[in-house]
Amino acid sequence: MPTYSQKNSLGYRSDEEIAQYLALIGDSEGERELLAAGFSGQTGGLFTRKPYSHTGMIVGFVPQGDHPGEREVLGASRIAAQPELIGKPIKITLDRFHVASYPGLGKHTILCEFSGCNQAETKKEDLTFARRFDAADGAAAGVSGAPIFMGLNVSPDGISFKGRTVNVRSSGDSKILETLDSPAFRGGLSLLHTAQPALIPFTNLTTAAVKQALADKKNAQVHTFDLGLDFGEGRSSVRLRAGSYVVLQSDEGARWKWDDFAWNDDGMALCYRHDRTTPIPFNYMVFSIDTMSAAKR
Repeated sequence: MPTYSQKNSLGYRSDEEIAQYLALIGDSEGERELLAAGFSGQTGGLFTRKPYSHTGMIVGFVPQGDHPGEREVLGASRIAAQPELIGKPIKITLDRFHVASYPGLGKHTILCEFSGCNQAETKKEDLTFARRFDAADGAAAGVSGAPIFMGLNVSPDGISFKGRTVNVRSSGDSKILETLDSPAFRGGLSLLHTAQPALIPFTNLTTAAVKQALADKKNAQVHTFDLGLDFGEGRSSVRLRAGSYVVLQSDEGARWKWDDFAWNDDGMALCYRHDRTTPIPFNYMVFSIDTMSAAKR
């Protein structure tokens, strides 16, 4: 399974290095803004830092159920595991990808790579899958229920699910993006209970495509996440159960309170509990985990 390092993310670079990257991709306004903030000592605050400069993550959980209007968002460490999922095939879908701010001007092309591990009958299989999405600052990508892993078998140790996002600004990557837009990728990675030799070349193709994109200096890793979803009782771990996981790109975990937020079912979006009009100033993804129906296995 690939290893995604936070240290390769854009936010780990110095202000001067980030400014150089912005200049390289034609965002002279962002370059001037960053350098001016740096000279005035204002780059470290919660709302003065660009959302794409955060390298950490905060994980929330939206329980399943019919709750018209708003649903509470729980801190992921507060939920109880669902051991009934052991040995069952589940599906992981991307339900929302909100872009508060990404590097560059206009609409952003973002490459998303996801990795996991499938528990087949005789062995574990490493999986890698990728999709491209387009979104402007302050908007969400046009995605809801996009399949990632379909029929992932849950082991007694839970599942490993990790990913990263790559800002793609090079016009030379059109072939890569065309491949990731093909029907083979749009349908997600479908898995069986038995080992599948075809997964190896598919995974290798995906890994090579993302690696090739990152070889271009105009493209940059923006964020990584690593969710080890298990059945343990540790207060610092994240348990596995059916529902929606909110993965928010932020370094503000020490000050974060999910009680201040809610999930708006009508808009399919994260919002402030007492103020729906103020936009959330962070990039975030929402992944749904649910069991596969017998008809779809």
